[in-house]
Amino acid sequence: MGFDILCDFDGTISRSDVTDLLLERLAVPGWEAVEASWERGEIGSRECMARQVALIDASAEELDAVLEEVEIDPGFPAFLGAALMLGARVSVVSDGIDYAIRRVLARHGVRGLPVLANRLVATGERSYRLEHPHAEAGCASGAGTCKCAVASHQATSRRILIGDGRSDFCGSGAVELVLAKGALAAHCEDLGRRHVAFASFDELTAQLAQIVDLLPPLERRATEAA
Repeated sequence: MGFDILCDFDGTISRSDVTDLLLERLAVPGWEAVEASWERGEIGSRECMARQVALIDASAEELDAVLEEVEIDPGFPAFLGAALMLGARVSVVSDGIDYAIRRVLARHGVRGLPVLANRLVATGERSYRLEHPHAEAGCASGAGTCKCAVASHQATSRRILIGDGRSDFCGSGAVELVLAKGALAAHCEDLGRRHVAFASFDELTAQLAQIVDLLPPLERRATEAA
């Protein structure tokens, strides 16, 4: 029986936060102050990223040159192949930037995955804005991509969320199982939320058949939702 895997990108598939790297290299001064406002809880991540991306001053070639430096967890392609063999529908669900995600994945030979993320739009030769096709007005995180809403749209499936940080907190409560590292693992532990902690995708690949067995039967999930 099929199931959905919703996988975060920054710090989960990628080894670093790609948006932060772009801002450090290409943004004019001011993005750090916006970041500090988000960290204090004064603004949501959607507003934070929109204001920060508007500060990027770079050509498309300069943007791509920074993305060429981004590495992913080397175990992710094998994990993806194993998940697909078990009948998973895998999507990247990220509060990051769609263009960056697709380009980094393609450079590492991963193509064709659905990517639900903030949309990067060029507004000039050296300027950009973000659009938020997967936002929800009532998102608890104020995120550009509301992961709890995305998970809820897969209402007839069994769902696994893979992530590492704050953008995954809300989505972790809308799925049947969480595969977590970093701050997300601590969050799930604090709340007693069902999860499997991991450090690398190689670990998940080795355990994947057992992890899938932890998912409730679809019939039970439908009864619980009723």
